[in-house]
Amino acid sequence: MTTPVAEMSTLRFDPADQQEKLLFALISLVVLGSITLFSATSYRSVLVSPDDNPLWMWQDQLKGYGLGALFFWVGYHVRPRRWISQGLIIPALFVLILFLLATKFTPMGVGINDAHRWLQFGPVRFQPSELAKVIVPAFMIYVTGTWKMNSRLSLKKLHFTGSGLLLIGGLVPMGLIFIQPDWGTTIVVGALATLTAPRWPRIYGYATAVLIPFALSLLYMGRSRLPEIKQRLSAPFDPESVPQVWTSLQAVGSGGLMGKGLGEGMSKMGHLPSSYNDFIFAVYAEETGFLGVCLLLGLFSLLLHAGWRVANSLEDEDLSCLALVLTFAITGQALINLGVNVALLPTKGIALPFFSHGSTGLAVFLGMCGILFSLTRCRGREVLIS
Repeated sequence: MTTPVAEMSTLRFDPADQQEKLLFALISLVVLGSITLFSATSYRSVLVSPDDNPLWMWQDQLKGYGLGALFFWVGYHVRPRRWISQGLIIPALFVLILFLLATKFTPMGVGINDAHRWLQFGPVRFQPSELAKVIVPAFMIYVTGTWKMNSRLSLKKLHFTGSGLLLIGGLVPMGLIFIQPDWGTTIVVGALATLTAPRWPRIYGYATAVLIPFALSLLYMGRSRLPEIKQRLSAPFDPESVPQVWTSLQAVGSGGLMGKGLGEGMSKMGHLPSSYNDFIFAVYAEETGFLGVCLLLGLFSLLLHAGWRVANSLEDEDLSCLALVLTFAITGQALINLGVNVALLPTKGIALPFFSHGSTGLAVFLGMCGILFSLTRCRGREVLIS
């Protein structure tokens, strides 16, 4: 008696199925962020503009929307597989390092509140560290993918050379961002880079030998800022000790169910520092209430779900990892910002994607979305089912 053989069929996952979800979430977040930014900047714009114009800061952000549209177009038309397989990300990494050096050690660097994070080219000012959120993880993917598959190298040489490249490509940019100083972005870039690390487990032995003294040296350089660091770390345990966090909590709580209405919030009237940047969520929650917060969380959750599905659908392992990094770069930073605003996390100076004031950050996040949309056109993986 013969045993019947089950018929096998092929199931293909198509990343393009997530395009509509991504587009809806992106457009909704950009529109909602623009409205919120207009409300959050109106009071400060009157104070700092030459003609008492309440639209002054919002109009300045229009440059970010224009640049972001360009970045999105470039990201959508880029070929991620080519950039990774042919090592085109290497020149981008060198340019990033040069920009980061220029912010601290050249006259082009612009310092605000003792932080040198910006470069000035004529009327254009931008923050190079935002680019590191894409370039550093992409370089990690290039190394862990291309070098791992290079059979011409011995295993020992492969791990030694590859780990050296990873450490240089990761620690140098993060170190330059750290000394600006920008601890928050350093943590975000490091977290995104670690998303690629499990693809090459044996690198940890080499990396640890360098990471430990590197971390100790950073602590030594930052010893003069220890009182400030202690205060920031105490925010989740004693919010009243950090005035910004305490004011943010009061603003969020005062929104109630429906909020006070767009433009009617009081926290932006000089009561909450960085109400248009790091703490813009508090302004949003105050004016839109619990229902508005649920809408915001729903949109970021939709973006996370769609990005995760894209990463899970791709056949190419490197591109799948890139989609995962891009998705978490946006939604993870949003989660950190919300955690800071409600005193669940220490203050880090992390902006809320698509909401906070800052042209460079907005442009980079839209560029990330462009690359994510580009990945939806790549080949999906196939599985056999019986």
